[in-house]
Amino acid sequence: MTANPEHVDALVDEIKPILAGHAPNLVGAVLADLLAIFMAGLHPALREEILEMHIKSVRGLIPINEARMREEGRYPPDWRPQ
Repeated sequence: MTANPEHVDALVDEIKPILAGHAPNLVGAVLADLLAIFMAGLHPALREEILEMHIKSVRGLIPINEARMREEGRYPPDWRPQ
């Protein structure tokens, strides 16, 4: 079951301002804790598969978000896309 992209975008837009401006290590720790909370609520037999799917999704979203950041002028000019 996949999430509705409009719902995803709307929820992300609500969350981004809460995390904006905080140090990367703090944001990373918060995201890790939230993911752990989500994973803890899944049946243990599903956790590894879901975690692998999650990491695959994150990797796939990085270039999309890099492009979006460049279009919006928020991508540091001295960085090169990965």
